[in-house]
Amino acid sequence: MESPMIWEQIRADSEVAFGEFFNQQWQRCFSLAHTILQDQKQAEDVVQDIFIDIWSRRKSLELQNPEAYLTRMVKNKVFSTLSRTPIPEHNIELLENLLHQSSPEDQYILEELRVKVDQVVEALPPRCRQVYQLRRYENMSVAEIADKLGMSIRTVENHLYQATRVLKNKISPITILLIIDRFI
Repeated sequence: MESPMIWEQIRADSEVAFGEFFNQQWQRCFSLAHTILQDQKQAEDVVQDIFIDIWSRRKSLELQNPEAYLTRMVKNKVFSTLSRTPIPEHNIELLENLLHQSSPEDQYILEELRVKVDQVVEALPPRCRQVYQLRRYENMSVAEIADKLGMSIRTVENHLYQATRVLKNKISPITILLIIDRFI
C-alpha cells in the first residue's frame, strides 16, 4: 500500500496501518540515524521516539510525503541528540570518509573542517600533540606510544584525553552535524 493511503488510515486510528507504515519505514530511518550517530542504541532510540511522536500526533499531522517528513524528523532528532552529547572520535573519522565520496564543492567544505581540526591539533602542547598524532595518524597503540616516547601508559592516556577534550570543545557538534547533513 502506498504511503499516502496508509497515512490516511493512520489518521483514522488504524493500528494495523501504522504497523505496516512502521515496518516499511523503520529500517530506512534506522540506517540514516545509525550512519550519523554510529551508535546502534542511540539510533534505535531516535527512531523509536520518532514513531511514538508520529502516533501521538497522527490526527494533527497532514503529510503529503511521509518519507520526506520521516527523513527530516530523523535528521532533526539526531541533531538534537548530538547537540547534547560529546563528539566521539569516530564521527571525525566519518567526516574523513565522506571527504573521499563527495562532490568537489562538498570536498571543499570538508577540507575546511579538516583544516580547522589540524589547526586545533597544531595548537596543542607539543607532547600532547605528538601523542595524539601518533595515535590518530600512525595508529599506534597506547602501549606503543608509551614505549616510543618513554612515558607511562597513564601519561599517554592523559595526553589523549586532553587532546580529545580540546578537539570536542573547539569543534562544535553543530558544525559537524551541519556538514554531515549536506551529505545525507
